[in-house]
Amino acid sequence: MIRLSDRQSDSLELLDDSAPSNSSYLSGWKILIVDDDVEIHTVTRYALAGYEFQGRAAEIHSVYSARETREILSAMPEVAIILLDVVMETNDAGLRLIEHIRNTLDNQFVRIILRTGQPGEAPEFEVIRKYDINDYKSKTELTGTKLLTVVTASLRSYSDIVEIDHYRQHLELLVEERTARLHRQNEELVALNAEKNEFLGIAAHDLKNPLSGIKSLSEMLLYNADDLTDAYRQEFLHQILASSERMFELITNLLDVNALEQQGIALNIVRLDSVPIVRMICDMYNTRAEAKQIRVLTEVPPAALVQADELAMQQVIDNIVSNAVKYSPHGKNIAVRITQESSAVQIAVQDEGPGLSEDDKTKLFGKFARLSARPTGGEHSTGLGLSIVKKMVEAMNGKVWCESELGKGACFVVELPKAE
Repeated sequence: MIRLSDRQSDSLELLDDSAPSNSSYLSGWKILIVDDDVEIHTVTRYALAGYEFQGRAAEIHSVYSARETREILSAMPEVAIILLDVVMETNDAGLRLIEHIRNTLDNQFVRIILRTGQPGEAPEFEVIRKYDINDYKSKTELTGTKLLTVVTASLRSYSDIVEIDHYRQHLELLVEERTARLHRQNEELVALNAEKNEFLGIAAHDLKNPLSGIKSLSEMLLYNADDLTDAYRQEFLHQILASSERMFELITNLLDVNALEQQGIALNIVRLDSVPIVRMICDMYNTRAEAKQIRVLTEVPPAALVQADELAMQQVIDNIVSNAVKYSPHGKNIAVRITQESSAVQIAVQDEGPGLSEDDKTKLFGKFARLSARPTGGEHSTGLGLSIVKKMVEAMNGKVWCESELGKGACFVVELPKAE
């Protein structure tokens, strides 16, 4: 290996080339010698032999024309330094190459050290003023030590520029990520605002009707009490009770949704038998179903143990059975079945109602869902029940879904983890 024997001297010495340098395992600093004089290449390689900076060796490439340099730089943009001759194919070949590097390739990183053996051909002040170069030297003044000094200063500058660009790119990435996050948050706020407006509109509409009924009936009872028979008074009181129950249901569902979304669900997951809960809910809805000539049929095993919260499970089954009664035509059947899989228990509620359209299925478990099907006995629906069911079932590590074809009824299935 040829190495400068004394960094304070211009003398050269031949050293043993057998011992590999540790930096040979690292990617070296790429330095191009661009000159049509072979001797310049030889002398420069001697001067830079064994040179290292920041633990990385110099990887030197010899190029003999501006045309060839253009091709190399297009394929290898990570060149750190170009030791560039001015006069090659033409008197201004080097200067034109500088313009190509800075303007066409838009390479602002590479450090360009202009070397010329004919200073008169390219006056130093004019060249530095007009062209984006980093140093201008006469070939005769670039002795070994001075060349090492220029190369070291240029590599330090190149390293700093690359590091700054790395920070710039990292900062741009952070800005893009922050901008994207703000954009997502803004979209969420817009969606929440739209949901809030929908919430207020639905709440106002759904509360206005029963309140109007209560007001009218109360006025009749208050101002016309003497003219009303006992039968009418009883009927008005029943209507007031029904209207107040509708408002209570709506407010309860709204509060449940708010609690589920804002605070999460504090559940007490325990080992319990799902069969008594299902039987209790079905018995509770038998009277309401009989009023519409609907039969609630159950097919359940003696026991089916699940991991669930008892109150949440009651609310889930209550909602699904209630919907089945509410949307089933008069004189139909509702079948409630419990089946046990290897790791789960499935509770299915099958009705003989109108079924669900494809559009209905897409918004089935959404808040304020308004489906094409309507209650068959004048019952009220808030459009919140199934969204609450979904959140509660998932909070118990379960699943809920619906199997339905339009005109062929619907089957809602709640799947909960099986308890050993």
